[in-house]
Amino acid sequence: MTLGALGLLVGLAMFLVARFDATALERERTMVEQGFTRQIQQYGSSIVPQANWDRAVAKLDHKLDPDFADVNFGEQLFTFNGFTRTFIVDGNEQPVYAAVQGKRGDPAAYHPFAKIGANLLQPIRRAEARRGPVRPNPNFHGTVTRPIQAHAFARVGPQAYIVIATLIQPDVGKVQPKGPQAPVAITAMPINASLLHSFASRYMVDDLRMVDPAQMRFVKAYFPLRSPQGEVIGALGWTPRQPGTALLQKLQGALWAGCLLIVLVGWTIIQRSAVVVDELIASEVRAKHLAFHDPLTRLPNRAMLFERLPMLLAAIGPSRPLLGVLAIDLDRFKEVNDTLGHPAGDELIKAVAERLRFITIDGQTSFAARLGGDEFVLICPAQDRAALEDLAQRCLARILQPVETEYGRIDVGCSIGMTIIEESGVEPSRALRQADLALYRSKADGRACVTLFEQEMEEAYHARHRLEGSLRAALVQGGFRMVYQPQVDTQGEMRAVEALLRWHHEELGEISPANFIPLAEECGLILPVGEYVLRQVFEETCDWRDLRVAVNVSAVQMRTPGFAARVVQLAARAGVDPARYEIEVTETALLADAPTTVENFEILKRLGFTIVLDDFGTGYSSLSLLHRFSVDKIKIDRSFVADLGTSAEAEALVGAIVKLARSFRIAVIAEGVETEEQRQKLIAAGCDEFQGYLTGRPVAGEVMDALANPRRVRQQRA
Repeated sequence: MTLGALGLLVGLAMFLVARFDATALERERTMVEQGFTRQIQQYGSSIVPQANWDRAVAKLDHKLDPDFADVNFGEQLFTFNGFTRTFIVDGNEQPVYAAVQGKRGDPAAYHPFAKIGANLLQPIRRAEARRGPVRPNPNFHGTVTRPIQAHAFARVGPQAYIVIATLIQPDVGKVQPKGPQAPVAITAMPINASLLHSFASRYMVDDLRMVDPAQMRFVKAYFPLRSPQGEVIGALGWTPRQPGTALLQKLQGALWAGCLLIVLVGWTIIQRSAVVVDELIASEVRAKHLAFHDPLTRLPNRAMLFERLPMLLAAIGPSRPLLGVLAIDLDRFKEVNDTLGHPAGDELIKAVAERLRFITIDGQTSFAARLGGDEFVLICPAQDRAALEDLAQRCLARILQPVETEYGRIDVGCSIGMTIIEESGVEPSRALRQADLALYRSKADGRACVTLFEQEMEEAYHARHRLEGSLRAALVQGGFRMVYQPQVDTQGEMRAVEALLRWHHEELGEISPANFIPLAEECGLILPVGEYVLRQVFEETCDWRDLRVAVNVSAVQMRTPGFAARVVQLAARAGVDPARYEIEVTETALLADAPTTVENFEILKRLGFTIVLDDFGTGYSSLSLLHRFSVDKIKIDRSFVADLGTSAEAEALVGAIVKLARSFRIAVIAEGVETEEQRQKLIAAGCDEFQGYLTGRPVAGEVMDALANPRRVRQQRA
């Protein structure tokens, strides 16, 4: 029986090895095929911004501009995307432009690609015919066309290529195609060692290489590349992973030894069966413990919390009338990781966990759990509210004690939010949400404190949630509008305007930007809101030739990769001169000094935008900021202007700010000017530009347009 069972096991093992290898091969083949398809789609997406563009229609369809084609197609697609061949084919399907290795060449270079180009042009033209005429939508500020592309594999000489054809068409429809058939950009990327290495690294494929059709039968795993006619031009071949075979090789010696010592093995199995059962039971216990406990602190984790909390809530009754739920969060924990490293942060987390583990109330140990990161929950049954409030204060005092580690002494910050549950049947999620709301209030009140949940916090949470929904709806349905407030010089001449965003809520009326802009930053809407502002301002002010226009930019936008490039693209589409526009940023936007912020700042400066440091004097007002970032202008905050005439300190501060700006050769403007006395004191201090209700209230774009254009006409006549 033992020999028969061993033979059956060996046969089953061989069968499983073969099945494991076959399944792994099939999964790798599917992964490579789908991954390569996604890679081609990404290459196609990189061409769309250049092809779906009104300016591209004007420069390539109406009249071919080779320099434009060089910059935006030949050089850019080669440098940033790796397309070694770029061709422009006109409406008659004749090559009119060619770029090889990013350099302009003879259109005759298209001839080797003419056959594959003709195949790709057929679906392009069919899609173009179905699309119909391009009609701009005045009520829609986005693109009015969708990309029209086709791709295929082709072999030109010994080299295989990915060839992508993209129709040149408008994006917003201000420039119409010249004829019924627009030009098509045909780009080719060689399937070379660099491309294959990048793809193989991304998808963890071993020994990925290009295989000729004649050699495909010698390759264990391959993905054929076919031309539009179905001809196999080559294949992506690789060495498949064989987990079954690898496992068999590792176990081969053990199998032979098992065959030779079969009797001994059988006897050993009988002797060790009891031990194995015990080990399995112990392993199950360890696995269950790991499933319900945090590996770092050994405290219960989120899973156990949601298993225990319903029972604790259901146990509320005469013997235990109250249940306190404390949400605990360490303050500035990220600074510990950033300055001392993650090992120091781990030591801090373990020390805090130990302090929470032994928190007691009325002689009973509380239930502590770690939710993740630096977030903890403490659950405490109690007889009265005073005991719970005392527990929260003791918990705060214990955590705030410095922690001595091998990395030095770490001062711990902590905020606590607590809710007291007085009746059973409360949902666990509701109890935790109430504790979290109280925690947020603790952080807002200055941290290092305990806040007890109140019902108005819940109402504020729901109100904020509703306001967030309204903000999203306003962004989609066009509920925003722009107004413009004049900025004048000492003679009262309007030199510039500041673009201000306004939102009129159907129920709440006018909502201040001071309320909805921070909300947009918290819920991740500041980028689309900021893009709406830039697009709207550029479109409304493009004809105000003699007025500078200031636009406020959030710190989140300045920290976003590619923000400056997007600003430049929006300005180019609107046809505005960057030199007429000022980008207003606060000091907090520059304090981080992150590489992305520096890059966006330098690009905007280099392209001609004026940089204004807004609300100067209310933040750090660091001299290093003025030295490191070459801002063009600073804006004195309205809080200083409001105290002019009533506070000698305010007058001294304003004078110092103006002198500081003059020493750095930076222009100065004051905001919030509401009285003639304030204006005169600012003039005496040396300020030369003003903004406020004294000089003009914010007005709609059409009103400001009527003020700006006659002024421009008079100057042109003069």
